[in-house]
Amino acid sequence: MQEPETKANWKAIKTGIINDLPEWAKEVPYQIKSIAIKDACTAVKNAKQKYIKTKEIQRVKFRSRKDKQQSCYIPKSAISDKGIYHTILGAIRYTEILPVKLGDSRLVARNGEYYLTVPYEVQRYESDNQGRIVALDPGVRSFLTLFSPNSFGWIGNRDIGKIQRLCYQLDNLISRSTKVNAKTRKRYRKACDRLRTRIRNLIDELHHKIARFLVDNYDVILLPTFEVSEMVLKNSRKIRTKSVRQMLSWSHYRFSEFLKHKAFETGKLVIDCCEAYTSKTVSWTGELIHNLGGRKVIKSKIDGQKMDRDLNGARGIFLRALVDTPSIKDSLIVHC
Repeated sequence: MQEPETKANWKAIKTGIINDLPEWAKEVPYQIKSIAIKDACTAVKNAKQKYIKTKEIQRVKFRSRKDKQQSCYIPKSAISDKGIYHTILGAIRYTEILPVKLGDSRLVARNGEYYLTVPYEVQRYESDNQGRIVALDPGVRSFLTLFSPNSFGWIGNRDIGKIQRLCYQLDNLISRSTKVNAKTRKRYRKACDRLRTRIRNLIDELHHKIARFLVDNYDVILLPTFEVSEMVLKNSRKIRTKSVRQMLSWSHYRFSEFLKHKAFETGKLVIDCCEAYTSKTVSWTGELIHNLGGRKVIKSKIDGQKMDRDLNGARGIFLRALVDTPSIKDSLIVHC
């Protein structure tokens, strides 16, 4: 992994590996063996890229059969309107229409359901940039708080309550499944999978609707780097277990990746910015409140005025980005 000259070229090495396989592997179709070698080379390539970023040795290992999500490579030649390898596996019914020009895909198994992820080309939208800019502040009580020169608001306010109730139901099912026989435990496991899928679908629906709203109404989006993985570490975290679970349930990182994809598709701009001390700093006086804690309202000791904590954070992100991020002004000039 530490040798930069090592190349993970699966096409160059697959013939030698396949020829050296034992006799019992000869009956396996050639394409399946080739795809297995390709996946191994992809894992090595990703590990090398991660080593370059983190300088930490990465371990490449076999996939676990117990993983909640499994996936396999499917070449585009094996996909047709009748199914995947339909001459061998038989015909299947898709829930959506396949695109006309599709690429090599992956078959994903998650929570007892199967998804075919198909890449295809789409035309990017040409939009006139009107200089509409907004700052976002991710949170737990409200999924997002937004602030712009002309408007402000909260998105997903208190919606975490419904997600949390479903998580408690899931915990109850998992607890009860350990006290029954194997046949009943299988039914409990399927019920848990359905509940996990419902939670995932609710969060994905929220992500998609918010991303559509933002790209339709704003041209430049200021999105702070919300380091959830560092906030939830047991050794250094200052938040309770309940808040940790709510924060992880929201999947802020997955939302940021989806938002950037939609912004690229629609010709909008997402800028990563820093949110350090924006919640503790009073945005209209500049004073720093060290003992803010979990209060929902921030109050200035200078003039006595109050503001919602999340809204103050979004306003602080907006003001800080205007000063610390020169690319904002340049992007507005270029797009206008």
